[in-house]
Amino acid sequence: MTRLTIRRGGTRRLRATLFANLAAGLRRDLTALSALVVDQSPNIAVPAITVRSPPSAGEIEVIWSDEQTAHLKPGAGRVWLIIGLENGEGEREVLPAFTFDVE
Repeated sequence: MTRLTIRRGGTRRLRATLFANLAAGLRRDLTALSALVVDQSPNIAVPAITVRSPPSAGEIEVIWSDEQTAHLKPGAGRVWLIIGLENGEGEREVLPAFTFDVE
């Protein structure tokens, strides 16, 4: 689980590296996969999710813009996001949930 704070009215960017073998430091190749939101907390807008270039580096990026975070109330607690990867045949792999504290 990943934790970070989302400040109201501010752009928030999360970059995560997915590993094929964490112990060996081998990054997963995300070529031909797309990233998508599978489920999320209802009190925040859907972020933009992309596979970063080059996809062989195994990184995804999640961005909430200023406008998306402006309506969050102070002390709103935690928001969560479940991300998935999908291949061209529609096969989906769900990644672990990311949890965020709202400030």
